[in-house]
Amino acid sequence: MSPLTLFARSDASTFRSENYKNRVFRKVSLEASSVLSSTKESRNRIGNRNHISSMGFDLPYIVGHVDEELICPICADILEDPVQSCGCEHAYCRACIDKWMQQKQICPVDRSDLLPGHLVPVSRLMRNMLSRLKIKCSFAENGCSQLLALEEYRSHVAGCEHNPKVVVECNKGCGMKVPKDELARHNCVFELRELVQNQMAEIAELKETQATQELRIVIQRRELELLQYYIAALRSTNPVMRNIGEQLDRYSLMQWGNGLPLANVRTWGSLISTPDTPMHVMVRDVLRTCGCPMHLLNLMVDRCHEDRWPDGLITLDARRENHHRLNQYVTRILPPLVSGKPCVVVLGGDNTHMPENLRPTLGLVMIFVDGVEEMLQEPLPDGEYI
Repeated sequence: MSPLTLFARSDASTFRSENYKNRVFRKVSLEASSVLSSTKESRNRIGNRNHISSMGFDLPYIVGHVDEELICPICADILEDPVQSCGCEHAYCRACIDKWMQQKQICPVDRSDLLPGHLVPVSRLMRNMLSRLKIKCSFAENGCSQLLALEEYRSHVAGCEHNPKVVVECNKGCGMKVPKDELARHNCVFELRELVQNQMAEIAELKETQATQELRIVIQRRELELLQYYIAALRSTNPVMRNIGEQLDRYSLMQWGNGLPLANVRTWGSLISTPDTPMHVMVRDVLRTCGCPMHLLNLMVDRCHEDRWPDGLITLDARRENHHRLNQYVTRILPPLVSGKPCVVVLGGDNTHMPENLRPTLGLVMIFVDGVEEMLQEPLPDGEYI
């Protein structure tokens, strides 16, 4: 066989091989385009292109020769975040193959089985080949002359000064952030008016939501009051329920009290032991404002009078007799009354160290003329009150 014949056959074989590869690539590209069309379309919009992780680096922006092994068979661009099949070793962009495998579980090149577990990182050789590639900024036509490594491309494009969609601050005084290509058409008055209108609409919506929530709270408060009345009725007839109810009340009061600042009473002689009705009303308002458990509100209001205090506090003589022990009380400060008088609560769970004749069963309220200040220290930790 003559050398000319051998050359002709070799050339024909090469042509057939290249022709076959081209047909395969066209077939893969057609299938991939049907699977990925929406993603590719959004990627190619100037406003969104290259601002987010997309499918492959655009081939036209690559500088120099590109090995065909570095081209994704799905998006036909340079591999980005590449992975390969552990079986056939074909490589793809991570985003491309993830999108492909949502519809097909086969390799897009040779149709071999391909599952998510078959995907592995590409070889070091391929990573090195990709790292040597240089890419132009996609805004080169706008004046950017940067040549970048692939790993720098996305971050550069997102903040490129030649990007017409990069966000800049208005230089006319309104301080709003607008795309660079819209800055010339930006109208501060119009934009600020629209911003105010949007915020007013949001405020109206929030007020409506607040009103709805407040109505729900009122309804739930009424339901809770009915439940507490029912429990109170059970306590009066069942000793076991009475004991459990008292323990739950003590726990509720301490959970509430741990959110109140500790108080330092400097002048016990300014204690108001027999408050009048207006003071009772003010105490009720203060307790309600600071979140006192609702079912214990009336009980705590009643216990701002000495008639409801422990035996060691019930009269002036008893208080004088125990005056040296009063500074041992752990007290918690409440917001001042409308009249400006300071007010504290003394909770049973805080004062288990006190003698029995000075220890409140659940809690009591004390009103002072003056001489009460907030103690600058951390609140006591939660304890077991049941």
